[in-house]
Amino acid sequence: MGFYRILIADDEELVRNFLVSLFSKYGHSCETAKDGIEALEIIKKNSFDSAVIDIVMPLMDGITLTRELVNLYPDLPIMVMTGHADEHSAESAIAAGAREFIKKPFSIDEFILRFDKMMRDRKGEETLLALSLTDELT
Repeated sequence: MGFYRILIADDEELVRNFLVSLFSKYGHSCETAKDGIEALEIIKKNSFDSAVIDIVMPLMDGITLTRELVNLYPDLPIMVMTGHADEHSAESAIAAGAREFIKKPFSIDEFILRFDKMMRDRKGEETLLALSLTDELT
């Protein structure tokens, strides 16, 4: 697994700190935002390999943020988290363009599995794209 730059958007400091320490253990670097507005400001200044976004945040929620990010960076893999699974379903997150969805509280194993799968799927897409471009050139 390569090293990734990950944007984490969650209004709960405990969750942000937990995810930063978890990703750091695997050698990834993270930047954090406490709401969607801050996340957009950060991502416009830096490039990221993926984003992990909480749905329920002040100022701009995670679904709106996901839509904005997908418009700006169509290839950015986004994982959405929520502790309010009934109100905010996986469908609305996926419809907004998220690639993965996880309910809080989650186990570390499940989180890492889903995150890795999302990043592997993205690598597969890049490989397919490279192959189709090579076909066109030959």
